[in-house]
Amino acid sequence: MRSTALLTDFAERFRSHPAILASFFGAAACQAGVGADQMPEGGAGGKDESAIGRETSEAGPDESDASGGGYDGSTDGGDGSDVANADCGAIAAPNAWASWVMPNPARSALPNPASYTVSDSGNQVSDNVTGLIWQRNVDSRSFEWEEAKHYCACLTVDGVAGWRLPSRIELVSISDWTTSNPSIDSNAFPSTPSENFWSSSVLTNGDPTLGWFVFFGSGFSSYRDMGYMNRARCVRAPPATAPSGRYTIANGTAYDTQTKLTWQQVISTSPYTWTDATTYCSALSLNGAGWRVPSIGELQTLVDESTNPSIDGTAFPMTASEYFWSSSAVVEDPSRAWTAFFANGSTYSFAMKTPRSVRCAR
Repeated sequence: MRSTALLTDFAERFRSHPAILASFFGAAACQAGVGADQMPEGGAGGKDESAIGRETSEAGPDESDASGGGYDGSTDGGDGSDVANADCGAIAAPNAWASWVMPNPARSALPNPASYTVSDSGNQVSDNVTGLIWQRNVDSRSFEWEEAKHYCACLTVDGVAGWRLPSRIELVSISDWTTSNPSIDSNAFPSTPSENFWSSSVLTNGDPTLGWFVFFGSGFSSYRDMGYMNRARCVRAPPATAPSGRYTIANGTAYDTQTKLTWQQVISTSPYTWTDATTYCSALSLNGAGWRVPSIGELQTLVDESTNPSIDGTAFPMTASEYFWSSSAVVEDPSRAWTAFFANGSTYSFAMKTPRSVRCAR
């Protein structure tokens, strides 16, 4: 685990959220009144969410009050995984890139609605949009980051091996921001706890001892110390690397050959409220019409985890390390909407009246 100073730093950010403090430090931390102000001004990981682990230096501009040993045994619906046995084959590197179309929740009425097929055994779920195959029923245990990777590497489900801990963007692809507690399709993934789930991705442009997670209470993604205990859901898929010539640039637009989205290449220098951003994109006539504010899942496909600003600087020049609006409202507070922070790719909610950057998509 990291130093007491870092633990205190995490706790200080959430004095107005007892539920968040409890998820990190236990009820005693809440009762002790630990607190300070290190979240972006007006920003939150969501309402009543689990904690966001991030360094103060990467919190962005204007920070003030925030809203917002081994194991062995079998996993539900699987043949078991011996976490203590690290000799289960090579642990795959994370797939940092979406080499598939990003699904949108079926309720969102956006393109590429999520669609799943449950195996005859009821233990695996095939994503009909991305082609990823998921462990359907998660283990009841929690793991440190390294343990989670070994757990998946050693897992067999229906006699099938070859599982791994998903990358951040893979895990984001099954998050459903149109629902909460849990923020996932409960028919495809029943009994999913509203907790943090580890990804295999590391904060490569910051502190490499911090691992990415997705909180399936509200769907936000952030990072925390690898020594913390999170849940794990494993995935099967072929390895993916950064595609050569991923973006096709033409007439001020960048077409993503992997996700099939077309993006506004150079954005407006003016920040917009959420409503004004929606109006701006719908009126945009850049090499044609049909522009819109992207969903939070679509927006995260732009994230390049290895750099700051966390985006391809050639395809998207002059992009600032700022918060960018998505079209996705926060379910538990419809006066707020989700943003992606392009200093590292983490996601936060802000009041819709807050001026933020926007990059339109179609």
